[in-house]
Amino acid sequence: MNLELEALIKAYDAAIQSQGRDSERLEVIYESLLANALERHPNVSLAALDSTIQLAYRRWIKAQARFPTLPPQA
Repeated sequence: MNLELEALIKAYDAAIQSQGRDSERLEVIYESLLANALERHPNVSLAALDSTIQLAYRRWIKAQARFPTLPPQA
């Protein structure tokens, strides 16, 4: 996975999972990472980037929730 996308996904996750003062701080961090990504990719709109991050986040959550399979018995 692209390191920039992974950082955005993790910041998004932290922002939506937190509460209280911490929530505000983490949202600011996520928004600053989002702004940095938009500066580096001027042809991408905020809406497109946001929807891409949300889709990648849902896939990341599913990948985290999968349980590893047991190896076959020898």
